[in-house]
Amino acid sequence: MLLATVKGMLGNKLRLILTATSIALGVAFLAGTLMLTDSMQRAFDELFADASSGTDVTVRAETAVETQGATERPPLPSDLLAEVRQLPDVSTAEGSVEGYALLTGTDGKPIQPQGAPTIGASMPEPALLGEIDMRSGRAPEGPGEVAIDASSAEKGELAVGDSTRILFRNGPEEYTVVGIVGFGDADDLGGSTTAYFDLATAQQALGKEGVFDTIGIKAAEGTDDETLAASVDGALPTGTEALTSQEVAEEASAAVKEGLAFLNISLMAFAGIALFVGSFIIWNTFSMQVAQRTRELALMRAIGATRRQVMRTILAESVILGVVASLIGIAIGIAMARGLAALMSAFGLSLPTAGVQVGLDTVLIGVGVGTLVTVLSAIAPARRATKVLPIEALRDSTPAAAKSPKRRLVIGVLLAAAGAVATAAALFGSAPALLIAIGMVGVVLGVATLAPLFVRQMAAVIGAPLAKRGVPGELARQNAMRNPKRTASTAMALVIGLTMVAAVAVFAASLKASFADVLTSTKADLYVLTPSPDSEGFSRDATEAVREVDGVSLVSSTGWGMAELNGVVQQFTSIDPKTVDSVVDLGMVSGATGDLSEDGVLVHADVAEKEKLEVGDVVPAVFGATGEREFRVDGVYDVRGFVGADYVISTEAHDRVDPQRLEGTTMVVVDDGESISAVHERIDEVLVDHPDATVMNQEEFEGALGGLINQLLTLVTALLLLAVVIALLGIVNTLALSVFERTRELGMLRAVGMTRGQVRAMVRWESVVISTIGAVLGALLGLGLGLALARALADDGIDQIAVPGLQLTLYVLAAAVAGVLAAIGPARRASRVDVLKAVASE
Repeated sequence: MLLATVKGMLGNKLRLILTATSIALGVAFLAGTLMLTDSMQRAFDELFADASSGTDVTVRAETAVETQGATERPPLPSDLLAEVRQLPDVSTAEGSVEGYALLTGTDGKPIQPQGAPTIGASMPEPALLGEIDMRSGRAPEGPGEVAIDASSAEKGELAVGDSTRILFRNGPEEYTVVGIVGFGDADDLGGSTTAYFDLATAQQALGKEGVFDTIGIKAAEGTDDETLAASVDGALPTGTEALTSQEVAEEASAAVKEGLAFLNISLMAFAGIALFVGSFIIWNTFSMQVAQRTRELALMRAIGATRRQVMRTILAESVILGVVASLIGIAIGIAMARGLAALMSAFGLSLPTAGVQVGLDTVLIGVGVGTLVTVLSAIAPARRATKVLPIEALRDSTPAAAKSPKRRLVIGVLLAAAGAVATAAALFGSAPALLIAIGMVGVVLGVATLAPLFVRQMAAVIGAPLAKRGVPGELARQNAMRNPKRTASTAMALVIGLTMVAAVAVFAASLKASFADVLTSTKADLYVLTPSPDSEGFSRDATEAVREVDGVSLVSSTGWGMAELNGVVQQFTSIDPKTVDSVVDLGMVSGATGDLSEDGVLVHADVAEKEKLEVGDVVPAVFGATGEREFRVDGVYDVRGFVGADYVISTEAHDRVDPQRLEGTTMVVVDDGESISAVHERIDEVLVDHPDATVMNQEEFEGALGGLINQLLTLVTALLLLAVVIALLGIVNTLALSVFERTRELGMLRAVGMTRGQVRAMVRWESVVISTIGAVLGALLGLGLGLALARALADDGIDQIAVPGLQLTLYVLAAAVAGVLAAIGPARRASRVDVLKAVASE
């Protein structure tokens, strides 16, 4: 039986190749994601290990709260350094500081890293440099000198001796580049920019005079790191701690990995979608194969094969196919990992990698998942194969057993309803987000079950215009209607990819419409913000410069930060209570924005109701740099709009809890009678000296965010493209098998006068009908999912619904065109059917 299975597989190489390709591409995406993740993790491990290799032990202040991103810590008093140097087994000890410093290139524009921080730091002394090496020039030795990382030097076209303007939290300063540094084999620290100064200059520029962020220690000869760390930690005052360099490196690497977890999960989700699409193709292929091998299977039963042996034959074929295709997919996954990294980089997310890592776990997961999906997809067709009776081997044709439409209707409705309920529970309730994926699988399976009940009618309507194409068009329409179950299962592979693409398009359109509504609700004429969405913010010095521009009537700044508020780590927004009412309406339910004090907080109405907070109540807060603090509720507001947070404090309070804060957005109101465009130009001129900020009017601001949303939409669509390609392979597979199945029919058509061109047209139009059915169903499901996502986030600011009708229509038309391309191979094969052999074939 095993030999017969292998021979049967090799007997139809086209079917084997097309089905294996569907599995291989899905596994390739999964394996590529795992390889890329492993590569990034190893790169960050090596990078942070190299960066901290110069020190054996690091002394730092303990943090009161762990926030997302870079954890803020209180500073260390400078006199602690002398105490540390007196400790036994300490060979060398040096204080260091680090903060925000944005480099600019020779063109005066910021060298903005893609999602990574812009670091300014004191240059370690030679004994503590470790893997930090001077590629050219020397270390900075006094005011006005800086050494920069090699990557920034290349991007900014800077060399030793060049002048660069560096932007700090308190404004820009001019420096001369005296050195170019690297970090082992890397040109930068994980994509970040780094500017090194001597210690005194760094303390002055970063606003940390008289304090250190950390103290680096080199152990004396013969002392291991763990022993030294324990010794130092025991001698330190309360609120400080000592860690080995390995612990610091692992902690930093873990923080970065945690920040990238969303990216990893997203890529795995796209891989799952590709495999889900592939499972439909496998199921459809095995179903058609069983139908076409009815006589063969019946003969096997007639000569003594049991149902169990027939079942084993089909499942053995699926196991062999799954293993071989999965191994091919893992090999393709190496190129996929590189492709994913290049795609991320093209869309502004450049990540360090340490070469493609092909671990044993990746191979096992890839082969296991690919084989499991293949076998599960083949079980239902295999069970049907066991029901083939020996007597059917004697029949010229075997009518398919018709299943009760009522049973199909009940099962389909239950699956779709259960999926919709699960999705709604995650979107609108407190159920975990994983239920969204599970719910969508249920909805898709439900629609797939119901599709044969209505797809015949869809094919009739969509194919109606083909009657004008003559006999080939009408036959194509009838072919799509002939086997609704097959047409539905083929179209469903395309439905999944189009559902996700359409959902993202609807969500993106609603997001843009909501943001436009927020902007139009403000009274600002102009907005000062960062030129790049990746920036942390811009200096307060830029806001002060804008305030002095002729024609500016009012300036109101906002900022943001992370803290533990009322026991939950979350984002907060800061506003200027004296001016905010002139530019934004927060919809105050109680209290007034003008009453917001330095010790007060405004709370959103939903949170106030949930936590039972009223004006005068106390909200406990914990900040990384300044520790615990209590705020008094000074008001309750109902419109998140521009602030986009549940808690709002004053800019004065923000300055106290985070002395290193940056501006987020500054809203500008122009004097009555002044030209907005004229004031816009004046602010542009002022901001030449502050390149970390730019000015936009409402239309430009809306367009900038719309461009960012469109970029993300394009990235998601590109990642979903593989699922669509797999779906199109499924159409190719189905048409190829259908051509084989209809050999006699095609021969008869050719015998009665149909030309080869007409045969090709018939197959092409059939593919167009199937593709369009899949696209229409996908667009409708995607529309529903996109609207549900938008409504679920109504309380988070997405309160407008927008349906990109033209975009969805283009998706459907693109699917029809793709159907033509998918039919090229099968159509050519159909047109080459030998008339005499086809008519004589059984």
